[in-house]
Amino acid sequence: MTERLNYIYLIKHKPLLAGLSAFQWFKYTIYALLTYNLYLFILEDTGAIPEAYPQGVNLNNLIEVYSASIDTASWVVLLLIFELETAILSDERLKSWQGYLLSSVKAVCYGFICYAFYGYFSKYLSVTDLIPAAQQNACALSGQGWSLIHSLNEYPAITPDNCKSLKGPLQQLNNTQIIGDDQSITLLHNLAFVDVLNAGAWIVLVALLQLEVILQLYQKLSEGFLKSSKYIKFVLYLILLGAAVYWWIDGSFLDFWDAFLWLVAFIFIDLNILDWHEETQEQATA
Repeated sequence: MTERLNYIYLIKHKPLLAGLSAFQWFKYTIYALLTYNLYLFILEDTGAIPEAYPQGVNLNNLIEVYSASIDTASWVVLLLIFELETAILSDERLKSWQGYLLSSVKAVCYGFICYAFYGYFSKYLSVTDLIPAAQQNACALSGQGWSLIHSLNEYPAITPDNCKSLKGPLQQLNNTQIIGDDQSITLLHNLAFVDVLNAGAWIVLVALLQLEVILQLYQKLSEGFLKSSKYIKFVLYLILLGAAVYWWIDGSFLDFWDAFLWLVAFIFIDLNILDWHEETQEQATA
């Protein structure tokens, strides 16, 4: 069997440079944007260190500090491997040492993804660990190294201007110099919870996709399994879309944009698996 290059799309779309169709150019542009988002998440996580982790970063809290960056890096590598498996490499190569190598790298990525989920959960526990603020007058803390809660990972220093935005009673994140009122703390908790929910849904989704790849590689992927997995993935995609919309409303545009791109990217992987399955069925019929 020759290299599998997604023949259905090559037939439906006029090839562009280097033999790529318009659809494939669009798909790989999405992949490139997700890679660039990794750089943005590294900047965001690093920027939150001075206020959220005044004692510095060490091996014990590294995964918590860079949970978003580590998670994104693992997903980028995992996405590219899925693309190789479902749209580029032949079945023979996937059953050779190349396939075993890719599976080993994927196993490492899965480990980081699960570890990142633990990081999101740890961050949720840390932002829900509150104590009453000793000083209820936020303006009295201006210029003393204290910060206020603006959003998840956004803790600007308290100034004479922004201190007036806090409405008591004030609470403090335990072991930090970060305070907030009921409104800002509720937002912080909601964003942290959605992070945990989103990460958990992605783990279930990618586990299902991995199972489909294994079954398809050994020609065990049945129509009944595809139909059942379609409904499960529909629910998971609804959860992920809901998280993205929530981030658009109460979070940052970067979070929404990143979530939207990931949804599109894994829809491409879904299409790749369906094309792969159809191709195998056609070959079996022939």
